Amino acid sequence: MNKLSFNEWKNSMSFLIDDEFDSNFLGSITPLTKFINQSCKQFMTANSLASFLDKNTEEFDALVKLKAFISVIGLSGERLKRVVSLIRYSFFKEEFKTEWNIKRISKTIINNSEFKSLLVDFFINARNSKVGKKIPLYYMRNFRLLNPDFIEDLSDYNYVERILNDNEIQGRYSNKVGEHIEITIRKKLNTYKKNINPNLAYDVQKEFPLLNKNIDFLIPNVNALTILIESSYNITTGSGQSKRADQLVKMYTTLMEHNANHRKNKILMLNYCDGFGWLGRQNDLHRIYDASDFVFNQQHLHILEHVLNKYYN
Repeated sequence: MNKLSFNEWKNSMSFLIDDEFDSNFLGSITPLTKFINQSCKQFMTANSLASFLDKNTEEFDALVKLKAFISVIGLSGERLKRVVSLIRYSFFKEEFKTEWNIKRISKTIINNSEFKSLLVDFFINARNSKVGKKIPLYYMRNFRLLNPDFIEDLSDYNYVERILNDNEIQGRYSNKVGEHIEITIRKKLNTYKKNINPNLAYDVQKEFPLLNKNIDFLIPNVNALTILIESSYNITTGSGQSKRADQLVKMYTTLMEHNANHRKNKILMLNYCDGFGWLGRQNDLHRIYDASDFVFNQQHLHILEHVLNKYYN
């Protein structure tokens, strides 16, 4: 079989349409929404807010609570990182080269009472806090924890659900779709094994020493690799797609060198790319196309079967 043309591949990029998946995903925010509804009155005083942020509970760990909290008060994770950098620099006199991620910030809230006090004071009192005096008003335009009407809003399920869906959950949706794509490929492989070749074997997410990287799918296994499959799904565009293309080009170059020296044990590289985010990065997509023996996506899943028929014994 011939490799799908670039235009055919590009023009078949699509959203993942799976209503059951989307419904389950949207429903996953329900417990967290109800938890914020029930907990929001704790946000009005320093002691109760500190207790909310610095404890893991049966329902949610401290990291999840922090992410949800900054969403409902209108502070993005990126802006929180800037605020924390200022605290580290101005109040703790740290010298540092990199910012903390949200997980590190949450751990520090738990373990450092002075840091926690400064941050909680900022959340509640905004410009009237020690930290707030050094922060632009724009960052704090939605800080209204001392306003009873705002707390009342946070008691409303639909209000909080909309905020969490628009903010905290957005990044997770793309990740979950990516995981769902891997499940789809696995189902396709299992169907092939059941209906066509019961001897099919494959490994999932194993490190392949030649490439020094975990591979999404290795057929038949990491020790006798014949076919490898990498997958990616992008709803939006970003620099991460260029990095992904760089990585795949480097992998393919290494494989070509290997294949030139091991003609009887060649390794094929299949790339699954989908999502309209790739249409905005066609140069990167073309680089991935050139660094692939075969390409496929949701609309061309049958290509995987054709490749297995021809190259897997």
